[in-house]
Amino acid sequence: MQRPRNEPVALVNNAKISIPGDEIPPGIVDLGKTSSECDHGSDIGPSGGDHDSANSQDACHSRVLEEIHGKGVPANSQSATLALGLLRSGRLSSDEKIAMASILAGLHNRENTTGANNDIALELKMLAADSNKKIAHDAAIYYARLEYLPGTEHVLKQALESGALDTDSYYRELAHLITSAPPEKQTEFLAEIRASSNRLASDILAEALNSGKDFNAAPFLKSSEDMAMLLRATEPGFDYGVGRFGMTDAIRYTDWVRASATIESQKTGRNMDDIIVAKLSEPGTDPRKIMGYLSSQEAVPLLASAMPDSQVQNLAALARLHSNQNPANRDMAEMAQLIESRMKNPPAAHPKPVFTPPTGPVPGPEPAPPASYTMPRQHP
Repeated sequence: MQRPRNEPVALVNNAKISIPGDEIPPGIVDLGKTSSECDHGSDIGPSGGDHDSANSQDACHSRVLEEIHGKGVPANSQSATLALGLLRSGRLSSDEKIAMASILAGLHNRENTTGANNDIALELKMLAADSNKKIAHDAAIYYARLEYLPGTEHVLKQALESGALDTDSYYRELAHLITSAPPEKQTEFLAEIRASSNRLASDILAEALNSGKDFNAAPFLKSSEDMAMLLRATEPGFDYGVGRFGMTDAIRYTDWVRASATIESQKTGRNMDDIIVAKLSEPGTDPRKIMGYLSSQEAVPLLASAMPDSQVQNLAALARLHSNQNPANRDMAEMAQLIESRMKNPPAAHPKPVFTPPTGPVPGPEPAPPASYTMPRQHP
């Protein structure tokens, strides 16, 4: 059977690949030139033999693929045919496979505009089992981010056991997978994450819960006892000196306390703000947690409605006090100022500590010992 004339042919690593369609989009032209430009030495320096030439070609191919990915490849059948053909040609180096995995992941979408979603998923799944750990690492993550497919958890587990994924990466992807998994798998994955008490996964799921969106599995997370247990085991903190303040930790704590309050409010019917204020008011609470939450956008209505002598006003005063006690930290001073600027009834200003030099006569030097004084003899 003859190939229709309107299907262009691209040369990919010396293999002819038929491209369906009347025209090749600009991105595909770049993809098709990967081999021709590099194999003809346009980017290759003085040769040191066949081995050096091959290495130079591999480096050139990898660079071109990365540039193509940066520009973007249109998610259509032409792109998929050429990208899959290039991968299946059997001549890609390890670096080229890493770049190609990224390109393939970008071609996969819910609408299946390439018509090749199944082929793309299969190739990524195979790459996730590659003996090269860098290839397997990237491919396993790209495969998991396609949304849940039957057996995705086994691909992640295999990558974990082979050393391609570290523990945090594994639980991070398992957490992301919950949002697209069927109900029975959501329960299974969350139970595994809860047993691990992985903080990164907890952060991801707290953010998903706070979104309130069905597509983030928020209703499931809000009603899950495993989620409540995971949050109780992973409360974020400021694990460094009291004079330091990290915005990332402040954001993590804000997400955590709101997610925890959402679950408790679901169970008890209590107001979320009341739950959060009670949590921040617990004895021994790090004042940076108070500062972090009250300076968040989520706390704006709470601050605006705070009455004089209210507990919210007291918490704002604690934030200001901690800032005054650490005058070298400008971030904390700005946070305290931001909190008070959002309040109709800010706390009364506390005087900043001022160093006062001692008064009175300056003590003189110690009197010299008498001339007859001798050091006591030391006994052996």
